[in-house]
Amino acid sequence: MTNAFPWARICDADQLAAFMNDLAAAASGDNDLATLDAIEQVIVQHAPTPPRCPLTPRQIAILTGAASGETSESTARTLGISVHTVKAIKVDLCAQLQAHNITHAVAVAMHYGWLTDYQAPPPKPTRRRRGSVANRSSHAARASRLRRKPGVEAVIGDYSSRNTAYGTARSITAGELNAYAPAGDFEARAYLSRSRRWAVAARYVGTPTTPGRPAS
Repeated sequence: MTNAFPWARICDADQLAAFMNDLAAAASGDNDLATLDAIEQVIVQHAPTPPRCPLTPRQIAILTGAASGETSESTARTLGISVHTVKAIKVDLCAQLQAHNITHAVAVAMHYGWLTDYQAPPPKPTRRRRGSVANRSSHAARASRLRRKPGVEAVIGDYSSRNTAYGTARSITAGELNAYAPAGDFEARAYLSRSRRWAVAARYVGTPTTPGRPAS
């Protein structure tokens, strides 16, 4: 559960009651921007003022670099100082912020909003891998088409790496994939396509009367 008001957990009963009452009063208006502004104003009034930043610009720059994943070496090059100086400042930062390590120090500084120049990179989109059921169904359909045209080679699919393509081709030839069983019914090969993608092509070499094992 998201804790929207972490500071409210350390309020005493009277402070918490006052905040809740003011928040309820602000939220009782119409559902418009004025109501939202009133709620935000109540939150600002009751939220404790964060401590004044005790860090120097160089300390902030080093913490910002650490938050961005930079090493001491890369931070030193960026700031034009020695690696020894960067490491020494990190040790001082940990002592000053009572942090266990530089990662903890970064968390403390970000909690209080001291790293104003830091911007988290957007997450990279990830390609969803097709589930095994979808893969089996796809291979079954391709194997069925190949059986209807013995000896005619067709592309099975493209793959992200050479190893994956060669592994798939070997599995098809060996009959290790149920859709292409039994062994010897299909021949497959991996190759690099014109688009520089690894692909697998296969053909049915069994006799048309040879029943293939049904795909599971």
